[in-house]
Amino acid sequence: MIKKTKGILGIAAFLGIATVAASYLFSDTQHSQEVTVTQNTPVAQASTTTHSAAGDTSSASVIIQSGTPQLFQPGQHYRVLSNPVTTDAIPEKVEVVSIFWYGCPHCYALEPRIERWQQTLPGDVEFIRTPGFFGPNLWQTHARLYYTVRNLGLEEQVHAGIFSEIQNRRNQLKDSEQMAEFLNREFGVEPEAFNKAFKGFGVNNQLQKAFSKLKGYRLSGVPAIVIDGRYVVEPGLAGSLANMPVIADYLIRKVKQDRKG
Repeated sequence: MIKKTKGILGIAAFLGIATVAASYLFSDTQHSQEVTVTQNTPVAQASTTTHSAAGDTSSASVIIQSGTPQLFQPGQHYRVLSNPVTTDAIPEKVEVVSIFWYGCPHCYALEPRIERWQQTLPGDVEFIRTPGFFGPNLWQTHARLYYTVRNLGLEEQVHAGIFSEIQNRRNQLKDSEQMAEFLNREFGVEPEAFNKAFKGFGVNNQLQKAFSKLKGYRLSGVPAIVIDGRYVVEPGLAGSLANMPVIADYLIRKVKQDRKG
């Protein structure tokens, strides 16, 4: 009888120790999972490249923690221009400039995000697209194409189509003849109207103005987002294409807070 009692007590003691140990292990595992989730919830983790005017690319990979916008620091996540560029927005609005090139695959990958982000911007933000170019080359030819369709009131209708034609169909649209044929075929744009606008004074003036601003932004490539003519967001510092609108949102709020201060 005594032996049986001791055996029962021994089993009970063993089960008690096992329960405590299991509870400790579960608690420790749960804590580790919580720490992992907290420390590894990035806005985006994908690495990306920047398309330069010379055709070179440079890779970068920086993880930005979500929910911690105070970690966005100049020189670490974005650049601050020592000489701000004059904006075209009225004083009550914050100017946001999205810089792209139709021939840049990274710009093409970013464009859907930019379009969705643009729709979320408040009314006191002035969103502007600006084609990037650094000299009289295909970049400038595509910049002229952009301003031509914009002046014709066709930007929203054909912008995505131009990107797709160049990136997916590999039709470089390298001259006005190819451009006119494409726009007529896909969107019914009259070649005569297109060619007139393409060579017009308005486009020339816009190109000159854009070139001056682009030099002021001191860009090394595209894509890029410039906020209030002062803050430049590029993939290299942002860490990924997906991070760019997130950092831009933070900078928009910063501009508004600074103005109130």
